[in-house]
Amino acid sequence: MSLLIKEILLIIAAYLLGSFSFTRLFTRFYSKVNIYKAGDFTADPGNVYHHVSKAIGILCWFIDFMRVYMILFLTKYFFLKDNPFLLMLVGLAVVAGHYFPVIHSFVGGRSILPYIALLAYFAPIPTLFVAIISGIIILAYKQIRFSKYLMVIMVPIVSYFYNPLKNVKVDAKYLLLASVAMGVVNFLISRRHSSEI
Repeated sequence: MSLLIKEILLIIAAYLLGSFSFTRLFTRFYSKVNIYKAGDFTADPGNVYHHVSKAIGILCWFIDFMRVYMILFLTKYFFLKDNPFLLMLVGLAVVAGHYFPVIHSFVGGRSILPYIALLAYFAPIPTLFVAIISGIIILAYKQIRFSKYLMVIMVPIVSYFYNPLKNVKVDAKYLLLASVAMGVVNFLISRRHSSEI
């Protein structure tokens, strides 16, 4: 098997792992609720938090974050020690699986936490810095959507200036490409939900 085929299979496997909905599993187990028929009809931890159980919603947020982070950690350890760009593609595949899961008719979650997990893995200090600012904006001004955009846009910029300190695991230009991909994802999700109204 060629190296290219192995890399493609790795990305496909990451996407399928991202497609598995712990949110759907836990709501079924905890309350027998089909999350696709509750609240805003999405398998999203926020939907669970507001319409099923706050504790289960928080657990799902945590799992969605850790799933991306741990897949990246294990993939680097076992398969991609010296290929940060391909590792970034693996991370984006997991995130894409969360938002557009093939096993649930491409209707997934809306939370930005899986993408933040990707940022936290590759650029932990810049992500933490921007997350603190975003948290302050949310608490002070209730601007959740603006804070999400801030995370997507500012982490690559902060990483560019922070990168000389060698604590960013990938070139900032790859983080910028990831932010563009996330912008496209956000647009598609917005279109999907506006068409359902």
